Amino acid sequence: MKAEPLIINRPERQKPLQRATSALITMIAWTLWVSLWLPLLTLIAWLLGLQDIYVKLGLDHPFQAAQNLDMVLSVGCVCAFSLGAWAFYNRMRFAGRQRRHANRVIDIQEMAPVLEASVDTARHLRASRRSIIHFDEQGGMFLKADAS
Repeated sequence: MKAEPLIINRPERQKPLQRATSALITMIAWTLWVSLWLPLLTLIAWLLGLQDIYVKLGLDHPFQAAQNLDMVLSVGCVCAFSLGAWAFYNRMRFAGRQRRHANRVIDIQEMAPVLEASVDTARHLRASRRSIIHFDEQGGMFLKADAS
């Protein structure tokens, strides 16, 4: 009996249109999920005294709304620029550097005694993609390898 994963995640095999569609569906799902929380967030804001945020920002008056909205947008642009600059700085600083080292390849002669198995069994374990190890009544192990 094979243990197959419930979700197949192979984005490298997907076409760009499939990936874009998947990203769009994910974005729509997250938007819907967040919109379900809006009544609770509104209640919390109301309890914190933020019910008249439009009045405090001056967005209720049509002539001041444009000026204050420009201020809010400019603050948003400054925040976006700061975050983008920080991301660019980190990309320049850390791009192309391998911080993790590859694992050393262990020889079959070294692997077999650790597994308390024969060299043939260790070779078979390394060659097979998946292996199932069974135990008998006396606690001994025996190997049943998967063909795939």
